[in-house]
Amino acid sequence: SPLTMANDNSSSNGSADTVEAEDQTLTSCLFFEPPIPSGNISPSGLHFIATHKYRPGGYTHLDNLLNPIWTFLTELLPMWLAPNMVTTLGGMHCGLAYGLLWWYSPDFDTSPPSWVVAVCAWCTVAYYTLDCMDGKQARRTGTSSPLGQLL
Repeated sequence: SPLTMANDNSSSNGSADTVEAEDQTLTSCLFFEPPIPSGNISPSGLHFIATHKYRPGGYTHLDNLLNPIWTFLTELLPMWLAPNMVTTLGGMHCGLAYGLLWWYSPDFDTSPPSWVVAVCAWCTVAYYTLDCMDGKQARRTGTSSPLGQLL
């Protein structure tokens, strides 16, 4: 889709020129990205990053069921706790699950002990819960950020 961008060159009447540019952002890339003459990110891609606005998706039935629990748990968090730290704690659960599975079944050729499966199940639930709580914490503390959305 075309993109209108302001040009730095001013015309004789002092107004800025506008230039139509095609969006060169890739929608998919399997293995290698084709080179872009202007560097790693096209000018139109930089514009879209700078003007990005978050649009939440719809809620699932599980979201609707567990939302009161996540809200309650978020209210137990201290106000000084950064939302990105909540996300990081959830990510640490993923790392623990990965490490345990790798240690007890590195090639997936043997079944891990039952307690490892139980810990991995707990880590999955903890990650999902903390991932849902981080956005609530960000809105609660007024510290929403693009980095937080990325995490």
